[in-house]
Amino acid sequence: MIDRRSELRVATWNVHGAVRPDLGDLAATIDALDVDVIGLQEVRRHQARHLSKALGLHCIWTFKHNGYSRLLPRFAEGLAILSRWPVLHDGDTELGGPRSRSDYRRRVATWATIEHPDGCFDFVDTHLASGDDADERVLQALQLHGLIREGLAHQCDHENHRHLHRHDSPTVVVGDLNAHREPAVVDALAGELLHDAWTATTARSRNGLTNPTPTPHQRLDHVLVPRHWAVVRAEVPDPDESWTRRSDHLPVIATVQMRSK
Repeated sequence: MIDRRSELRVATWNVHGAVRPDLGDLAATIDALDVDVIGLQEVRRHQARHLSKALGLHCIWTFKHNGYSRLLPRFAEGLAILSRWPVLHDGDTELGGPRSRSDYRRRVATWATIEHPDGCFDFVDTHLASGDDADERVLQALQLHGLIREGLAHQCDHENHRHLHRHDSPTVVVGDLNAHREPAVVDALAGELLHDAWTATTARSRNGLTNPTPTPHQRLDHVLVPRHWAVVRAEVPDPDESWTRRSDHLPVIATVQMRSK
């Protein structure tokens, strides 16, 4: 049973890995955020591995697309989850219609079980469609919400055979939703199960705008947590020129109080 007093710091950050940011700087920045679990978008596998090793965090990485060539796997872009506690990669799915694995418009979500000492929870990382088509983002959000509502598929070992099962665990969803002033997208993803950490608390830093650095005017990045968890605080760092060399996005950090139903 999850301890009602347990506090958890979760975050999301689109690190724009294609521009090859300084990984030492990224690691120092994430370390300074003092988060327990973070979902990264637009990150390459070797970048995620470097960050996890530098920070001493558990890591999973999921392929999204590779616009270069299968012969250049190092340039593949994806999603990563970094966690203080052991993490089991349970699944991932393509969102929306099927697209070529070389197409940057291909969208995915990945999820994992976080083995927190006070009780496991599911952590979902995603990156929804960019551009002007809000309807596409709504459909992707509804698809992901449906998976969460039904109980995310989990892998387990039974007598050396892998099989899938579903269970009802608390779920945290983070990601670049590309949904500035599009409440329909956030509402579709949250549904009756989750709420947007930024709007669920009055203890906020700045205004929640995350893109582009260093003068953001869009709130694209979100942290959604179970409705029965209290949101203690939501933060976006103060932008300055130093953030420009890290990414075109600022991270979002939410401090929440884990609670059992």
